[in-house]
Amino acid sequence: MATDKPLTLRRQKGKSAVRTRQSLDSLQVEVLVDTGVFHLEQPFSYFLPEELKELINVGSLVRVPFKNDLKNGVVLSVKNKSQAALKPVDSLLTSVRLTPGFLEFTKKVSERYIANQASIFAAVLPTFTKAISPSVGSPRMKQTSGSKPTRRLFLLNRSESIESRVVKIVKERKGLNLLLILPTQKEIEKVVKALGEMKQEVIEIGSHLTSSQRRKNFELAASAKPAIVIGTRSAILAPMSQIDEIVIADESVEHFQEQKAPYWNVRDMALLRSEHEHASISFVSHSISLELARLVEIGWISSISERKFLGGHRANIATEPNSYHETIRKALKIGPVLVSVTDKGYANTFSCQRCRNLALCKCGGRLIIGRRDKYSCSICDFQSDQWRCQICQADQVRIVKGGAEKIVEELGKAFPRVAIFTSTGDKAIATLDGSPAIVVSTFGVEPEVSAGYAGAVLLNGEALLNRAFIRAEEELRFRWFKLAAKVRSSGFIYLSLPSSHPLSQALISDNVMRAIRAESSEREAVSLPPSVRIIQVTGEERSISGLRRKLLEQFDNLEILTSADNRTIHLKISHQGANALLVSLKALQKYRSASGQDLFSIRVDPYKI
Repeated sequence: MATDKPLTLRRQKGKSAVRTRQSLDSLQVEVLVDTGVFHLEQPFSYFLPEELKELINVGSLVRVPFKNDLKNGVVLSVKNKSQAALKPVDSLLTSVRLTPGFLEFTKKVSERYIANQASIFAAVLPTFTKAISPSVGSPRMKQTSGSKPTRRLFLLNRSESIESRVVKIVKERKGLNLLLILPTQKEIEKVVKALGEMKQEVIEIGSHLTSSQRRKNFELAASAKPAIVIGTRSAILAPMSQIDEIVIADESVEHFQEQKAPYWNVRDMALLRSEHEHASISFVSHSISLELARLVEIGWISSISERKFLGGHRANIATEPNSYHETIRKALKIGPVLVSVTDKGYANTFSCQRCRNLALCKCGGRLIIGRRDKYSCSICDFQSDQWRCQICQADQVRIVKGGAEKIVEELGKAFPRVAIFTSTGDKAIATLDGSPAIVVSTFGVEPEVSAGYAGAVLLNGEALLNRAFIRAEEELRFRWFKLAAKVRSSGFIYLSLPSSHPLSQALISDNVMRAIRAESSEREAVSLPPSVRIIQVTGEERSISGLRRKLLEQFDNLEILTSADNRTIHLKISHQGANALLVSLKALQKYRSASGQDLFSIRVDPYKI
């Protein structure tokens, strides 16, 4: 997209009376400043005071004067002073120096996700309450492992957990610098505990830490000695001086999609970082995203560990229209049974038994049943012990999708002498022994059973599959293969889908790639990701209309889908043409920022469409 002549930015200059003396042999530094302004991505020049000369170099994190304030920044270069009366660097924030590979990585991230590079650095930094003393700073030495980087996928059997494979990789790579990224704190705790027993030092990165812990671990992660750094999605920006291998567990989960601009995805960030810092990368999962599957199919990820069929388990899988009660009866003879549901409470969706209209509040919100005969609105503060249909005035309820409490009630009647437990997000159970029992659980908070569950009933398959977004099938596949891994190889499984469904067939044959390849072919036939790239742009209606017209003039083979309110467009383009489109959109954002216009909200490869 053509824009006006690029904006020329004046260097940040000091006042006529400069506080620090600047001699003829003085140095100046180019600093990328976190100004908070999108188009100010050009580095600014500052004078380097004598007392900081030995401490500051490329990659140093500093505080510098900008307008009437002090801002954080990153030193991009150090050279002989060529400009007069520059303002001096105020202070050094930490002895940590970001490596050239990390600087290049963040530049590529800003290009891919149409972001200001300084804002990427801002996401890296902990809170610095005060600058360090000049005597504290020390340069870091960069280590090299000498091994050739590899890209691998470990597609696990049902009999192996994600955490055990991550620990195994750490054992095999002893003495190397490893960056481990897991979806949740619960999984991190399991790995940290296992590594603690091995007497491996582990550095955690994450928002759950205190400010002082975050700063301490930030500096530890950047030390030159071999380190194991572990965390959730933000850990992909850990400032390690050298990474020998990045390990990503369950890369397809929504947890790995950043919820704030620039909405980056951990999988793609890890691939970028491994490329620019020459690190190996390993993906570990029971099921993978279609994006990762595409990289496997084209050979970009060079090796894949295939699942092995668990002999004899085929006959232990039942499907609709069979009753799941039979699966529970069989499994209770040998141990506990997991019943997986999508919702807590009694019923998050119900309708009128007579006219079948969905139950809605007067405000328009959906009514839910938190407990039996306890009705409330999902939007306003309405609560009542009674309900009557607004359309036909009948008071008979038809449960469309029962929650955990509803299932517990039904199972209590069917299995009156069996202990039944409920585990949900607000009241989770950590562990269970191996005694026969039923546990009804929402996804992600299933109690741990050391020997594995004797059986699992996976409910709400059709409801999860029919959700109105593109990854519904991918998410359900991931969820069910993850839950199946909690069941003993001799255990029983019930699937709430017909046996003819591709997902049922994949679980029966224990071959997840079978379902993934089938869905990939369907997506390719209708030109949907991952066979194409999609960029979502949202803004004011008039601006979006103008943008749509200019893009169609400039780019061939670009398909634009417009929302009903004309405020959002989805740009569908080939992988080969995507880079030019991203460059154009970033130039447009800079132009709008410099012109004082509101920026578009842009999501590159959005998780939900």
